[in-house]
Amino acid sequence: MKPILLKITSGPSVSFSVRTDAKSYKNNTWHYHPEIELLHMVKGQGTLFAGDSMHHFKNGDLVLIGSRLPHYWKFDEPYTLPDKPLKSYIELTQFRDDFWGTDFLALPENQKIASLLERAKKGIVLKGPRTVPIKALLTDLTAASETRRIILLLEILSALAAFKKCHYIASTYSNAGSEIQSDRINAVYNYALRNFRSKINISTVANLTNMTPNSFCRYFKASTRKSYSQFVMELRIGHACKLLSEGRKSIKEICYESGFNSFTLFNRQFKKSKGLPPNEYKKSMQLNWPIYQYCPI
Repeated sequence: MKPILLKITSGPSVSFSVRTDAKSYKNNTWHYHPEIELLHMVKGQGTLFAGDSMHHFKNGDLVLIGSRLPHYWKFDEPYTLPDKPLKSYIELTQFRDDFWGTDFLALPENQKIASLLERAKKGIVLKGPRTVPIKALLTDLTAASETRRIILLLEILSALAAFKKCHYIASTYSNAGSEIQSDRINAVYNYALRNFRSKINISTVANLTNMTPNSFCRYFKASTRKSYSQFVMELRIGHACKLLSEGRKSIKEICYESGFNSFTLFNRQFKKSKGLPPNEYKKSMQLNWPIYQYCPI
């Protein structure tokens, strides 16, 4: 269940990687890398697992993944169908925090950027109209060359560092840096994503990892800092949030489509997780009042 180390190559003529990808759903695994990753999800929806938590991503999300933060982009089924899948498209850059020298971020003028990259170790989601010029800069960066690349990246980071509202994905997360295969955690996540609407038997999940149920429960909690039942509950609440934000179904329909067999339990767990009941959450989404955390700058 440990993430694998992903080796990112930038090429001999450039100091950091920039690219676009129309097939980003392929060959994805639970992984980490020393490079910081800034990704614009131009088109695509799914679940991003990062550290010990998750985020349901969608078109337009701008996500900053910090150095060595384990993560896994799981696209929704319509984007992964073998025949005629929906098209996805991303723009991203990946860079080490010392590619411009070990002392650059220590300069007084760069302290806000240094703070941003430290906070990114929890994963940051940024939304709203202020992301529009940043996305435009990232698009320009994908086509830039020579010194212009570094200037654009610095402009992007400076703009990101000025954000006062953002959403953290994970808690403070530490990665042990193991390079063993990640097949087991991918199997666990994929099984949960396919079956969270139904009752999940822990013995079935443990069999996917070739462990006994007790060993699996201990190992999962040690790896993610939460129990497997808590992880499944978060998946169900996250799916409910997605349906509530779309506004096409009643709250009772969403309750049962998210894997809850009790409306009372759904309301209680939702309020415990999100701080407000489902009906108020739905209203806040309709009024475009996203729930953010304050980002110190």
